[in-house]
Amino acid sequence: MHSTATRILFLPNWHVRRLAHDDDRVQAPDKVVEGDDRGYWFFRHFRRKVEVDVLDIGRENWWRKLEHKIKFYIAQPLKAFMRRNRYDVVVSHGAQSGLVYELLATFASKKPLHVMIDVGGLNGARINMIETPLIKFAMRKSPVIIVHSSRQLQLYRDHYPNLAPKAHFVPFGTDFDFFSEHLHSDDIPTDHVLLSVGYAKRDYSTLCQAWKQASVGHFKLCIVGDTSLAEQYSDCPSIEFSERIPIAELMSLTRRCTAVVVPLPEFLYSYGQMTILQSMAMGKPMIVTRTTSTADYIDHDPGVMAVQPHDVGALSQALERLCGLSQEELQLMGKHNMAHVREHFNEQSMAEKIEKIITKHMIKK
Repeated sequence: MHSTATRILFLPNWHVRRLAHDDDRVQAPDKVVEGDDRGYWFFRHFRRKVEVDVLDIGRENWWRKLEHKIKFYIAQPLKAFMRRNRYDVVVSHGAQSGLVYELLATFASKKPLHVMIDVGGLNGARINMIETPLIKFAMRKSPVIIVHSSRQLQLYRDHYPNLAPKAHFVPFGTDFDFFSEHLHSDDIPTDHVLLSVGYAKRDYSTLCQAWKQASVGHFKLCIVGDTSLAEQYSDCPSIEFSERIPIAELMSLTRRCTAVVVPLPEFLYSYGQMTILQSMAMGKPMIVTRTTSTADYIDHDPGVMAVQPHDVGALSQALERLCGLSQEELQLMGKHNMAHVREHFNEQSMAEKIEKIITKHMIKK
């Protein structure tokens, strides 16, 4: 490594594929391409010269299954701790890795700056007499925290006051070009389908109830990623369920659908943002539950119909309104969403904000 570059070790809480050649079917966070001078994921947009090593959680095996049960990764942060002094910055994505690494690092006299992107509220934002003191002990040296939901900052102010001064809100940003370039000027939805995507933290129960109540004419609802309610709604032919599908197939479905619905429960952390922003970037009108995770992204956007969590009646009315819009009105909503993402929630903007935070705290350190 060259001394002029900032050396970063990135700890994602997912498996990252190592590719000899680039593959557009794989999203940027999920791949490291050999010899790709652009760099990895959002780090490619940093203005300073950086060299990023990605240390992921590895493939599924018996040890990984054990880690999933205890809800913390052990092998990855332990490896990171052993390698820490090769780097200027360690960036962990998710507390499942970051907490263990931070605990180990508190006992070391020499360590790089640690930046934790806390998407899950440290412990699912749960506060109790057993887990919370342990988390406070692990985080007593106060690493830098980045969150993608502004309301999440209240969690640190209320329960982890030592972390609050070093906690920063940075809006998540998606790769606008990657998703928008798959569209064409003559693209018109060919399916009278409302698409809903996601296999975790989705409120499909409220969505299906609202759909059965709504007068939606010849439209269909396609739920991708979760089939748990398929049997319960087998008597409703206008609702289709399917398992998870590859990103290329999902993008094809999104191109053809009329609109995207993202029904969410309320949690005090980030979830569902990637689905929302990717769908917006593809020019889709949206119905989205307004939660801690989504408020920053959908407020003041005329391309989104917002509803409150678990409100069957409000969601049913939104479905009826959306299905009753003309093609011109739907296209206008989609254009608003594309502009919204391009201007406020793109990957480059996220990278620039994260880089400024890293630079600020490296200087202080």
